[in-house]
Amino acid sequence: MPKFVGIDIGGTGTRLVVADEKHEVHQEFKVATSSFSASSPIESVSNLAEWILKNVTDLKSIAAIGIGSTGPVNLVTGVINNPDTLPQFSGIDLGGQLSNLLNKEVWIDNDANAAGLSEANLGAGKDNSSVLCITIGTGLGVSMFKNGRPVRALDGQHPEGGHISVPNISARCYCGLDACWEKSASRLALEEIAKSRNEFFLIEGRCDFSKISENTWRDFGFRIADGLISHLVIFRPDITVLCGSIIENWSLFEKHLITRLEMHRGFSETKNIQHSTVGDLSGAIGAAMLAQFKIGKVSQPS
Repeated sequence: MPKFVGIDIGGTGTRLVVADEKHEVHQEFKVATSSFSASSPIESVSNLAEWILKNVTDLKSIAAIGIGSTGPVNLVTGVINNPDTLPQFSGIDLGGQLSNLLNKEVWIDNDANAAGLSEANLGAGKDNSSVLCITIGTGLGVSMFKNGRPVRALDGQHPEGGHISVPNISARCYCGLDACWEKSASRLALEEIAKSRNEFFLIEGRCDFSKISENTWRDFGFRIADGLISHLVIFRPDITVLCGSIIENWSLFEKHLITRLEMHRGFSETKNIQHSTVGDLSGAIGAAMLAQFKIGKVSQPS
């Protein structure tokens, strides 16, 4: 049975899975994205290739490789244009470079799209016609799926839905907005709130979210809702799935998120909000699925 490598490249961490045609994960690895950093993006790709070769058992059995990368990602040229949060690989065709080094077909998409692909077809969004996926981690990504397939912008590219303006907050972003949803409602934004309230404590190098107060979780839930409502009004999905590294704390902010959404009088849009059921590997599994679809080993949802 052929296997596929799926790589989820985030601003903080990179996850890799080896999965088969039935999406069963046989190997999984995680490393800091900064570990690939070198003096040039080309050298950074070489470091990524070496990491793959070191960890993937029997690369000959791998049919193709899929990458979900924090964006923007040009889906025609494969070039990542994200010097602010992913300088290691910005300005080059990451998939093409990696394909040359490993002699494998490599396909690349936005990381929110990769996560949404797994959630819409395997996870909480399964059996729903329209699925909105919000990925909350170092940044904040948005993807929309209709019948299991991604909805693109009018130019065919992935819409950067995390970069919309939100009310009642000052959160200047590298995108140019003075009140950007990504800067106000990402995991890093939550950590900044915690720091400002003396609630930020590290445990094994990560923020100890158990030390964060109810008021901070309330404010964080409200911030997510203030951007999400715009997407709900525009897309009117059957279900919205939240995923990413913050979702392990779903129970701490869910009620605040729903409360804030209910304050909006709305236009009969659904407020069916669920958390990821694929889990922390949703982006990497989705990237492996992308590789399957691209080489035709399984039929892309229609």
